[in-house]
Amino acid sequence: MDSPFCSDLKAIYGAATRREVEDAFEVLCEHWMEKYPLAVRICENNLDKVLCLYDFPGEIRHIIYTTNAIESYHSSLRKVINIKAAFPNDEAVYKLFYLRTMNIVSKWNRAIPNWSKVLNQLVILFGDKITKFLP
Repeated sequence: MDSPFCSDLKAIYGAATRREVEDAFEVLCEHWMEKYPLAVRICENNLDKVLCLYDFPGEIRHIIYTTNAIESYHSSLRKVINIKAAFPNDEAVYKLFYLRTMNIVSKWNRAIPNWSKVLNQLVILFGDKITKFLP
């Protein structure tokens, strides 16, 4: 179960519109500025980075801030490095990364959810910059 602070923070990141983000941030400030001033100030200093996500439609936003695949990949690389105490040279590390990457890539078979909607939104926003890469 989430703490009340985390719930208020999740309301910011789970908002559907820019206005909802601003409202949720105001609630966070009202509830937590006195108890956690540093955490609230960090959120305030980075609010513009969150708000810039709302320049994009929801489908694209979801792709931008979904980093689980990247985090999973990095975690897999860290695991393989942590097993070995030392490497004879840099090339040994590169080879190990390459082999692990090939193993990971072979398991990538999941489609991106709502890809057709995402692609349509990208074409609307970026036009020729996207369509020149399409078949």
